[in-house]
Amino acid sequence: MSVALRVVVLAALLSPVVGYAGELPRIVADASNKVPACVTPRALMAFVERRNERHQPPQDIEAKFENLAARYQRIGACVSRAPEKCVAVRWDYAFFQMLVETNYLTFRRPDGRPAGVPASDNNFAGIGATVPGRPGEHFRDPETGVLAHLQHVLMYSTTRIPGPVAKRTRLVQQGVQEAMSRLRRPVTFDDLATQWVGSGHRAYSRTIGGVAARFAAQFCANPKVAATQ
Repeated sequence: MSVALRVVVLAALLSPVVGYAGELPRIVADASNKVPACVTPRALMAFVERRNERHQPPQDIEAKFENLAARYQRIGACVSRAPEKCVAVRWDYAFFQMLVETNYLTFRRPDGRPAGVPASDNNFAGIGATVPGRPGEHFRDPETGVLAHLQHVLMYSTTRIPGPVAKRTRLVQQGVQEAMSRLRRPVTFDDLATQWVGSGHRAYSRTIGGVAARFAAQFCANPKVAATQ
């Protein structure tokens, strides 16, 4: 997604969320940084459907994306392999970032016009679309697109990605990881936002956090609702 388009999307999606602390979790998932039990693929897709139904006019997503959250969960459990172990990511926040980048899988601008990255590219994070007017990368199917996104996210944690799917990941991996290593602490999605969008990172972090908070309010606040998802 181009910088100009991202600013438009952020302005449309960003709304005050009561109680949002402004801190996003660490990228690498482990026993102390788990995806909450209420965050299930079924609930995530229901969240997307509910939002798009309320949009005026209502918006649909392509059928090939209907099981996308399940792909994020499955691939996110083992994105890359460090020596003798899988490296997992907080795939839920990667999914929330994807909703920001694709405008809830509609691949449209807030005014309804097609965005610069089309649904046919299976590019869920605007990877490679860093210059206005320049198309992003194309991935052959949603599965590959999800893997490319999650590899790109995990790269920011300083976990080395062997043979990344995305050309952009291969191109920037060394520089990004050198910058993130200087933090000398676990890398968070807030840190990722700083590198991802530069000066607009605070709004970008708040937008991702706002999507997460709205999901939590709908599907995690009520145990009975969460149990049905």
